Amino acid sequence: MAENLPNIASLGDACCGCGACAAKCPKGCIEMIADGRGFKRPAVDADICVGCGGCDSVCPAIGERAKDGAKSVIWAKSKDKCERLASSSGGLFGLLAREVLVSGGAVCGAAWVEGCKRVRHEIVEDEGRLDAIMRSKYVQSSVDRDVYEGVREALRCGRRVLFAGTACQVAGMRAYLGNLADNSGFLAVDVICHGVPSPLLWEKWAEHKESAAVASLRDVNMRSKTTGWLSFSASYAYAYEAEKDGAQVSSSLKDSCVFGDDWYMKAFLANASLRPSCFRCPVKRSCGSDVTLGDFWGIQSVHPEVDYEDGVSAVLCNTAKGAAAIEDVKPALEWGASSLERVLPGNPSLVKSVAPYEEHDKFLKDLEEGVPIELMLETYRFQVPFSKQLCARLRGFARHVLKPLIKIVKGNQE
Repeated sequence: MAENLPNIASLGDACCGCGACAAKCPKGCIEMIADGRGFKRPAVDADICVGCGGCDSVCPAIGERAKDGAKSVIWAKSKDKCERLASSSGGLFGLLAREVLVSGGAVCGAAWVEGCKRVRHEIVEDEGRLDAIMRSKYVQSSVDRDVYEGVREALRCGRRVLFAGTACQVAGMRAYLGNLADNSGFLAVDVICHGVPSPLLWEKWAEHKESAAVASLRDVNMRSKTTGWLSFSASYAYAYEAEKDGAQVSSSLKDSCVFGDDWYMKAFLANASLRPSCFRCPVKRSCGSDVTLGDFWGIQSVHPEVDYEDGVSAVLCNTAKGAAAIEDVKPALEWGASSLERVLPGNPSLVKSVAPYEEHDKFLKDLEEGVPIELMLETYRFQVPFSKQLCARLRGFARHVLKPLIKIVKGNQE
């Protein structure tokens, strides 16, 4: 038994919930347990802990890390329109993932589990399962011990591995792997991160949506492009049993709305549902990733020559390994040189933590105390500024009305 518990036991709100400490512990005395607000934190069994310090050595919130340097920055999107539409931004992750999979490697990313009630990192080894870990999921994903061990084992067997996650998850995985992280076969990809919302809030919201639809969630796309990339929608797909000709048959339905009308998305963007550590992220541009991916918000202002309708990615190659990985997929890309200075105006959270919602503590306390989600909807309305609502609707009008009309007029003129 250790005389003093490790530092990770007293991190409090500084803990980012990556799970690296639990995976690293040789005695298995650390368990990641959700607190009353849904955020996982380490619980240390003092009777088993031997004080080896392994957990503290991999914690992203303890110690300092070297800053990530962007060797090159580009805008990019897949040449394949279907690939772009199936992604949240420009389709880069799918291209990088397939490159690894065709070589017999493995890809690790966030997937919906438990009927879309939770998000968990899973290891995918064939292209048929790749879709499950594609697209943004605005819920904190759980990276469990078996995932850490699976990534390590694949690398030890000489296989390539792509690990994608938030900066804190990438930092945790790299620290856990140690020298293996520098293996030429390991590619770490972090996403430009606004922050991670409470898994408990998502669970309650998902149950609310199911109750309203009188059906079970089958899939969720938080970045549907049915209304465009700039004015994306939150889309929910349900499955239910219906009676037809005296027999029960399976059926499905969907509902969606522009992100500015979806209460869960508004809570996320208002920073009301975020994990406390996100307001003081310990690994902004210092997680050690090879590639950073994100939406190139604002590209229409800095690269007006680019057609951005179906989504464009901002790509930061932080290491030579990352630059080589992007080079491998360039034949499938439309791309151009850019700069960090051009990416930052539309993505300030790339280098700076967001500020908390003014009633952040009260919001999470209500969640913890079991205030019904219906009452929270009434209490916290998160009004989107009228200017933003107007812009979103004008973009939708231009996409669905003006563009088709212009094509018809041009066709008649020809």
